[in-house]
Amino acid sequence: MIKTNNQMKNRRYLTGFSLAGSLIIILFFAFINFSTGVRFPWFIFPAYMVLWWPIITIFVGKHSMKMLSLVGSLVTIALLVVINYLTSWSYPWFLYPSFAILWWPLSVLFANSSTIKGYSVLGALINVSFFTIINITNSPDCPWALLTYFPVLMWPVGVLLGRRLGKLSIASIICFFGIIYYVVLNIFVFKGFPWAIFPAYALLWWPLAIAFAKRGCSLIFSVIGTLMTAALFITVNIFASPHSIWAVYPIFVILWWPLSIYYFVYPYRKSGSTI
Repeated sequence: MIKTNNQMKNRRYLTGFSLAGSLIIILFFAFINFSTGVRFPWFIFPAYMVLWWPIITIFVGKHSMKMLSLVGSLVTIALLVVINYLTSWSYPWFLYPSFAILWWPLSVLFANSSTIKGYSVLGALINVSFFTIINITNSPDCPWALLTYFPVLMWPVGVLLGRRLGKLSIASIICFFGIIYYVVLNIFVFKGFPWAIFPAYALLWWPLAIAFAKRGCSLIFSVIGTLMTAALFITVNIFASPHSIWAVYPIFVILWWPLSIYYFVYPYRKSGSTI
């Protein structure tokens, strides 16, 4: 008990010393800054470094890491806002590093087994908000943020569904809605080249892998995958460069996939032997 009281008293002394010491150092740099006639307040840079002394002294501990991450991130973001304001306030570049710094307290506060679902939802909302703000700020004429919403929202969807993502029905439904989403964007927002075939091609591999590869039907999987890949190359060839028939070359390469399965894997599986 006496030892505990002494530790608490020493901790209070150390905290008070760090606060007083950091204040004296910051005032010293501020005095040099303004007494030399320099207009730019450069003392904020050493002041930021000095502030970590009392912050760590106060909050470092088993039960104080949450407050350390919160206070530390707020102090860092405040420094970035001040520097942005003093140097180039016409462009809010502080948003980019601030977005990255926010994940420190968010991960400490919510990234655990009991709150992982809420963390995924909150994280997805933050990502969507960040992309939307950057889109409106930098290029309001091109709503490119719409392209990021589906993959970002797949994070909480994946966490909430868990192992059910391995079911063919769930994978097919999500794949269907993902393809519809990008097709609608392709038709009404980003018109012209049918670029929706690329996310559709990527999404289709998910239910195909569950339906065939996961169940040991490697030959059927290779045939369907080859046909789907060939259709992609042919479509791109027709719309991108119809005067040059180049799709035959990658199709020739991809044909070796089902041929290899048929001649070197399928016979052994059919007979029940191993290579």
